[in-house]
Amino acid sequence: MSQRRSSPAGAVVTIAVWLAVALLPLLYGLSDARLAFGLTGAPGTATVESCVDHGSGEDAETECRGRFVPDDRGTAARTVGLPPESDEGESFRARLQPDGERARPADLKGRLSALVLPALGLLLLVPLPLGLNYLLTDRRPGRILRYLTAGSAAVLGAACLAGLVAANL
Repeated sequence: MSQRRSSPAGAVVTIAVWLAVALLPLLYGLSDARLAFGLTGAPGTATVESCVDHGSGEDAETECRGRFVPDDRGTAARTVGLPPESDEGESFRARLQPDGERARPADLKGRLSALVLPALGLLLLVPLPLGLNYLLTDRRPGRILRYLTAGSAAVLGAACLAGLVAANL
């Protein structure tokens, strides 16, 4: 039985769509991850003052607001948007976005939850070498490539799952 190979144009379209789907969550979650890990933003403490549910059913969304007190005592405290998974009355270490509108938790829980989207994007990129091998050659991928792919997928899947669990604690 002969194996049917895809056309070069079909392979390019498949790779482009694959990259777009994988890079979107990676790029979308990068700013929150940078804040949570202290690579950008002003450090301080955030206290959740109110969380309001808007809408119902699938359109429901939670908006949390709170007070951010910077570590730099020369800067005034301000009211900012906080992540929707926050609980009223909760206080945590946070970092303020450079625009001053939102703060992101910078504790372990905040860091794990900030990794969900970047880990998901990388998880989608992991099997790309196997997919390219399948689309462009007649050879099976080697054992080492399969083990590296499975190991990387397991680690990234665990990071994604840990972030989801941490966000809901």
